Formats: sequence, structure tokens, C-alpha cells
Amino acid sequence: MFGRWNWTNRKNGTYTFTTLMRRYQEMLSINEYKSIRMRVEASTEYVYTVNDGPRRFIIDLKKKTCSCRMFQLDEIPCSHAWAVLKNKNLTADVYCSDLFKPETVVNTYDVPVDPLPDETEWNVPKSILDEVVMSPIYKRPPGRPKKKRDKPLQELMIGKRRNSCGKCGRLGHNRRSCDNPPLNKKNK
Repeated sequence: MFGRWNWTNRKNGTYTFTTLMRRYQEMLSINEYKSIRMRVEASTEYVYTVNDGPRRFIIDLKKKTCSCRMFQLDEIPCSHAWAVLKNKNLTADVYCSDLFKPETVVNTYDVPVDPLPDETEWNVPKSILDEVVMSPIYKRPPGRPKKKRDKPLQELMIGKRRNSCGKCGRLGHNRRSCDNPPLNKKNK
């Protein structure tokens, strides 16, 4: 199994022709999409202020930091840093961690994992054969386990649907639980 995983990951790294691996390239694309309407103001050669609606963020390209802290945590340019990079006509791959680049992945899985021989040919010491393995001390919680899945790029870009009340037109509740008077009620 480990040998198969090693080979698959190495093959994925070898056949990736983008600057980053697929998952991180998608994250970069999402951040680029979010940066479309941001305004950039230069403070110095490396420090910039990005206005994102009512909020302001400070980006330092030399230190690879942003006041939203996503640039430091993800080690990929956040949407604010993307706005600065587009403003200066710079490429993002210089500001991404080398861990997400295909060359690093190929080098990580460069060491082959040799397959094991048949169980009859194993040489297991007696001390290990005599050890008793106990069952785990915790129990699995009841109920069906929650499904965890990676959302595709399109699903991440579309916001959540918000229901509005049919009686008053306000968001956040439904008609049955509405205590508010209608917005367009006419006075008699």
C-alpha cells in the first residue's frame, strides 16, 4: 500500500505542468478571483495597503506577510496579496512555498518503498511475537459518521443560499416564526 501511494504521488508530481500542485493551484485561483475588486495603495516599495470594501489590509511583499494572516498561514498569496501582485505585474509562484511545487513533491517521493516478501519468509523476533496487543480504550461514538469531502472550485465561489421571510421580506427566519410586521404594509 505504501509503495502504491509513493508511486501515485510521485507520478502526480511528475505529470503536473503548473507552477503548483493541483489543490494549491485551485486555492491560488480562488484568491485571484476574490482580489478582482480590491484597490491597492503603495506605501513603500514592498509595503502596500489594500482596500477590500470597508476594511484595509497591509501587505509586505518582502516579508511575505498580510494583516489578515492568511498569507503567512497558507504560505500562498492571499486575495489581498494577489491584488498587489497584479498591480505590480508580478507572478505569484515566487511568493508561494516550495513545498507546494511539483519538483519538491517529486523529490519527496524519490526514495522507493520496497515491497515486503511473503509472510512465510518474515524473520520476526520472539519478543515481538510474545507481545499482546490490547484493544483501544475508547469507543466509537454512535451514529453515522459525517461525510467529509473536498468542495470543487465552483462550489466554493458560490455563496450560501439565504432564505428570506415571505411575510415581511427580511432575512434570517421563515414565515411561521415571523413576529415582524410586513415592510410594505399600507396605513389605512
